[in-house]
Amino acid sequence: MYTMPMIFPLDGTGRVYVLQDKDGQVVGSGSREVCERLLRLIGRLSPATENTPALPAGNIRAAITI
Repeated sequence: MYTMPMIFPLDGTGRVYVLQDKDGQVVGSGSREVCERLLRLIGRLSPATENTPALPAGNIRAAITI
């Protein structure tokens, strides 16, 4: 469907976003910051980026409190 994962807004106010993988499956949702961090994590796990150095992620928090 897509050539790379994409971040889309879920509501009209732009406070909730969804991250979809290249097949259009939902990977996660939350604030824009959460989706961007998830996108970076997906990039690190991808075989195509195996030889590139990882970017510092800082403090990664869960999007949903259980």
